[in-house]
Amino acid sequence: MRLETAYFDTNVNIELTTEVAYHSQYQNKMKVTIDDTVLSHPADEQYHFAEATDMINTSAQKMDTLFHQQYSFIHKV
Repeated sequence: MRLETAYFDTNVNIELTTEVAYHSQYQNKMKVTIDDTVLSHPADEQYHFAEATDMINTSAQKMDTLFHQQYSFIHKV
């Protein structure tokens, strides 16, 4: 059995926070928040879990690209 869609009684918010933690032998741990995103879904509308998973995966790929372009001092080769 697999749950593909659902209806909720209340509004649903999925909160995604992308953080990067830096640490080294000589520096305390430091967190940098790259992005905070809220995916909202109104009550009583059909919720598709596959679509939500796709949105989360797409967001993760975008944040990985953003991190390497703007925040990383170690660059991909």
